[in-house]
Amino acid sequence: MTQIPADANEVIDTLSAQIGTLNKQNAILTSQLTAAMKLIPQDVLDAAKGVDDDIED
Repeated sequence: MTQIPADANEVIDTLSAQIGTLNKQNAILTSQLTAAMKLIPQDVLDAAKGVDDDIED
C-alpha cells in the first residue's frame, strides 16, 4: 500500500493522481461493458429484465 505523505499538498497531489487513474479505469470498463452489451441479443436482454422483477428481497 502506498504511504501517504504528511504534507497536505503532497496528499492532494497523490489523491488527484489516484482519482485520475480511477477515472481512466472507469472509462475503460464502461466502454468494455457497452461493447459487451451490444453483443447480447435483444431478446435475451428483454428476458433478463423480467428476471429482476421476480427476485424477492
